[in-house]
Amino acid sequence: MNVIISGGGTGGHIYPAIAIANELKALDPATEILFVGAEGKMEMEKVPRAGYKIVGLPVVGIKRALTLSNLSFPFKLGRSFLKAQGIV
Repeated sequence: MNVIISGGGTGGHIYPAIAIANELKALDPATEILFVGAEGKMEMEKVPRAGYKIVGLPVVGIKRALTLSNLSFPFKLGRSFLKAQGIV
């Protein structure tokens, strides 16, 4: 079985996702698990440390204030979508 798990940002999301992955592996050691997370975020460190592969997506949030960084949002969203589509 192949499983993709996505979740991160905080330990409250990462550690339960790792616990689910651990249980899936305990049920069937042949299960292949791939995590997908945000580049440069906490999950990029914690997931490999738990023994799982992770692929990072260039995701960003939209700032509430009008800023120049918001101009990159549509481009990063498009890149993330294409990369996620390639993973699936």
